[in-house]
Amino acid sequence: MPSTTVQSLSRATTATFEELALLFPEHELSPEQAAAPLDVAVSVEFRGPRCGRLLLRASSNILSSIAANMLGEDASRQRPLQRDALGEIANVICGNLLPAIAGVAAVFHLSAPRVHEGLDDISRQEDVPTARVIFGVEDGRTEAVLYLFEERDDTAPVSHGYVSGA
Repeated sequence: MPSTTVQSLSRATTATFEELALLFPEHELSPEQAAAPLDVAVSVEFRGPRCGRLLLRASSNILSSIAANMLGEDASRQRPLQRDALGEIANVICGNLLPAIAGVAAVFHLSAPRVHEGLDDISRQEDVPTARVIFGVEDGRTEAVLYLFEERDDTAPVSHGYVSGA
């Protein structure tokens, strides 16, 4: 049985894709979805009662559908807008997830979504995921990964070798 954190991440990811991108993630991946590469990534760092990062990886072949559904057909062909739309999805997932794991009264500071061009800079070796979910989306897939780090003073800047944006 999945942990409460995994269930919360799954619900936040599913609801965000359905409500914001008008796409319906599938828990069971088809062979085509399972073979699709996770070749684009965005992350949102957060600090507050818990500090960490939400990483959203996706198959680039679904980005045009995300952008078209969120921003209109013209935006679906523009690569920067496709990545912005994926960043907004990550931001909303993070914003919906944090109250579920820390309580509705908890206050968090979220960084601006960061696009990872090279997948090498996504995480450090010592970063251990707290929760991970994978869904099939259209003819690709997406993976949401939550990293929670040891408790910190919520006034300290996020510093894991990443730009905080805050």
